[in-house]
Amino acid sequence: MFVANMRVSPLITCLAALAVLAPARPPDVGDVAPELTNESWLNTTGHRSLHLADLRGRVVLLNFWVFTCGNCTRTLPSLIDFDERYRDRGLTIIGIHTPEFPPYSGEHDRANVQRALRTYGIHFPVAQDNDRRTWDAYGIRFWPSFVLIDRRGRIRYATAGEFHQRDATYEDWRRRIERLLDEQAPTVRVRAEPVAGGIRLTLEPAAGARINARAKPALELADGTVLRFDASHLTPDSAYFAEAPTALAPRGANLKHGTLRASICPAGERYCRELVLPVDL
Repeated sequence: MFVANMRVSPLITCLAALAVLAPARPPDVGDVAPELTNESWLNTTGHRSLHLADLRGRVVLLNFWVFTCGNCTRTLPSLIDFDERYRDRGLTIIGIHTPEFPPYSGEHDRANVQRALRTYGIHFPVAQDNDRRTWDAYGIRFWPSFVLIDRRGRIRYATAGEFHQRDATYEDWRRRIERLLDEQAPTVRVRAEPVAGGIRLTLEPAAGARINARAKPALELADGTVLRFDASHLTPDSAYFAEAPTALAPRGANLKHGTLRASICPAGERYCRELVLPVDL
């Protein structure tokens, strides 16, 4: 269970377990992070919604909080510090503002949340989770809670509880963030879309990266099926794909917990590297 990995701080006074209907199996450390489906956002360009799929290649820290919780607000200076330190290095902090009390308490009101962001100097994106959709998707039980997601979109750390700048828990989080920032960003991703006869998988390289066409990329599925990627157009020396290679998975194929094997030449490098990447579509 996701919550079994949580270490709850003794400082917590406003943490509360909720008697709400939870998902059958909340995500665990190592799982692909559930997508964000919130519709109301603050501190984003045009108040547009953010999606984890669009943040692949960045480290993401989710902060589940509510502005009436003292444990949450006392932790905000640490998060603001992390945002200022690491945003340009590839960290995105997202506040998931999940109300604790009924709507008449004012926690659901957008203007009140906006006022809190100004009061505390929060400049990172914040989603209004008024229906607890994201809270439930992650199996969260306490305010504040934190989920750290790596560049591949997988949950790497999760915990709950108040912490302060320069205390031991702050230092733990600083080390965790830096560790994930130091990990190499993925050089390819697999995109899936339904087509006639099955599911088309497209291997999309990162900007400037090249996919070795002489060592055909392959996706090994959990049931032993191997899907090989190919494309019609190659570079003049036939060494690399000149377009994103594709593979066709049969309809109904289980695309969870697969393993991608490919030879990739990252941007600015002359030699290719053998890439083994977990894929969970």
